[in-house]
Amino acid sequence: MDLETLNNKKNNILGQIRAYEELQSGLEQIEKYNRENHTNDELKVYTLAYEPHLEEITGSIVAEKIEQLTDNLLTISEKINHIKMMAK
Repeated sequence: MDLETLNNKKNNILGQIRAYEELQSGLEQIEKYNRENHTNDELKVYTLAYEPHLEEITGSIVAEKIEQLTDNLLTISEKINHIKMMAK
C-alpha cells in the first residue's frame, strides 16, 4: 500500500473512533439519567447500517469497537512510519 492509501485509511478510522466515542458518551448520559430516575431499563440502540438485520449496540459493544479501531489505527500508523523511514 502506498502512503496516500494508508493516510486515507487512518483518517477513516479516526472518524469512526470519533463517532463511537460520541455514541459512548450518549449511552453514558442516558444511563446516568436512568440511574437518577431509578429506571432499571437497559438501553439498546439499533443501527440499520447492515440492512435488513438490526445490530444491537450496547456500552460494552461500543467499548470493544473503539478498542478494535484503536488497534487498527496503531497498525496503520506503524506502516505509515515505516514507509516514511524507508523514504529517508
